[in-house]
Amino acid sequence: MSRARRSDGDITKSKILEAAGQLIAQNGFAQTTNKEIAKLAEVDLAAINYHFDGRDGLYSAVLAEAHTHYLNEQQLLALVDSPLPPTQKLETFFATLVSKLVEKDVWHSKVFIRELFSPTSHLQAFMQSDGARKFQAVRKIISQVSGLDENHPALLPCVLSVVAPCMMLLIVGSNLPAPIQDISKMNAQQLVKHLMTFSLAGLEAIKQQQ
Repeated sequence: MSRARRSDGDITKSKILEAAGQLIAQNGFAQTTNKEIAKLAEVDLAAINYHFDGRDGLYSAVLAEAHTHYLNEQQLLALVDSPLPPTQKLETFFATLVSKLVEKDVWHSKVFIRELFSPTSHLQAFMQSDGARKFQAVRKIISQVSGLDENHPALLPCVLSVVAPCMMLLIVGSNLPAPIQDISKMNAQQLVKHLMTFSLAGLEAIKQQQ
């Protein structure tokens, strides 16, 4: 296959993924037909089966893309292995994530929120593969910051406490009323500073208890 044909295939696949993300965010997976996706993507209906092995494969790809929009696995692994001081790794993690979480009118958050509140087998499969690898990367960063071993029983609650506010930012990006909605309007640098202050203080307190 020529480079041009491979490029055309990648473009078609991206168009389908983008169209599916937009429609699923708006209407939900069950209410979104392949025909509607193909029409919006301006591709043949058969292209969905060709590129994604059917409807379920497409939705799994949409979930993976939605998560990658916020947490890119390769960038995350590179950050874990970087020579940066642990606290700077955590700050970089927050800064990268918050810059995405405060975005407006993107389908990625809506798709993931729908799945979180009405989970399907696709989410479970994702969390056992891509999600698990990303979780371990975040866990390593928090282990480095806290000084706790990765297998220390106190570390898992620490990961939850550090990541949970980020999940809240994802949720408040939807149409929630004030004052909760006002959180998403805060300056990104202020949010990162706030998350760092609370995370470092909490991790230090847990370390002192061990």
